[in-house]
Amino acid sequence: MKFLVFVMGLGVGPELVWALESGSGHVTYAPPTVLTWTTGIQIVLSLGLVLALMAGVAWALKKFQWASSSAGKGRQSLRIVSSLAVGQRERVVVVEVQDTWVVVGVAPGQVQTLHILPRPGGKDRELEG
Repeated sequence: MKFLVFVMGLGVGPELVWALESGSGHVTYAPPTVLTWTTGIQIVLSLGLVLALMAGVAWALKKFQWASSSAGKGRQSLRIVSSLAVGQRERVVVVEVQDTWVVVGVAPGQVQTLHILPRPGGKDRELEG
């Protein structure tokens, strides 16, 4: 049994292991199949299928995410009204939360509320500029 485990550890094919296990004196060993055009084409097509499947799943996830965010467009309670860069990495952003506008300062690693005000002009008015 130890010899069998040693032979299997060498990466010998299952046919040779079976022949050694059965105790028959005749051992036949076939070398591994050489890479041919048909196996090469099969490998390339399989890789192409896997890549196409991955691209399809990524596209479907992107499409699903877009559809879910645009489906409730009238019911969204949070949206960015306007944004202005005030520095290389700093921005002032006006965010609409239901009927309230929140002016927020955004910097790397920091978000700070600057001002809170009611939405001017009712529901149909957008910030101009």
